[in-house]
Amino acid sequence: MNVRLQYELEFMAGIYYEGRLQLNQYSASLQLLTQTTDTLRTNIAMERLKAFLYSELCDTVFVGPEDRDKAEMLSVLGMNVTTLPDQPVDQIIGVMLYCKLNAIMEDQMLITKLDIQSYLGDSVWYQHDEDDAIGPFREDGWWHKPTCQHNDIESEVDSDKVVRVATTGWTEYRLDWPEAQENAGNTVVFANFQRNENQPTQ
Repeated sequence: MNVRLQYELEFMAGIYYEGRLQLNQYSASLQLLTQTTDTLRTNIAMERLKAFLYSELCDTVFVGPEDRDKAEMLSVLGMNVTTLPDQPVDQIIGVMLYCKLNAIMEDQMLITKLDIQSYLGDSVWYQHDEDDAIGPFREDGWWHKPTCQHNDIESEVDSDKVVRVATTGWTEYRLDWPEAQENAGNTVVFANFQRNENQPTQ
């Protein structure tokens, strides 16, 4: 049987808007609908939602596409940055959360309605539900991926020396789905290290 839930949350974040960095306090109210009778999977979905909001987005700075250079600069300085496909206003942040949180819960639980307001937004509530258009979030982006990713900033690495390993990020939180946790315990990794011909044999 599907169960309807309501979850309310608050979080702090920054926005880079109109040429300056500002701090903001957000409140959101989520209407959720469970999609499985498996309590473990429902709990994992809910914990993913909370981990993303309270850890991944902790003290993040929301940046729109016109300030892409500022986003990259802030990231280089070590700040937590979230890139958006439109201006970092409350409505856009609300639609982003609607898309991303549904993506990370991977159909184990659905957000059917999300309301959001903020201090800088004069406490006006913006509402979004499953029947509304998602605007710029129709485009493919990190907001549709079931991972912890929340920006599209490429880190500068030496591609000849660094191998990138694709990861969802949920293993670190111990929030993989049960089947992924079982498979992880049975994985053997083989490495093929090349011998350095210039190194003398010991």
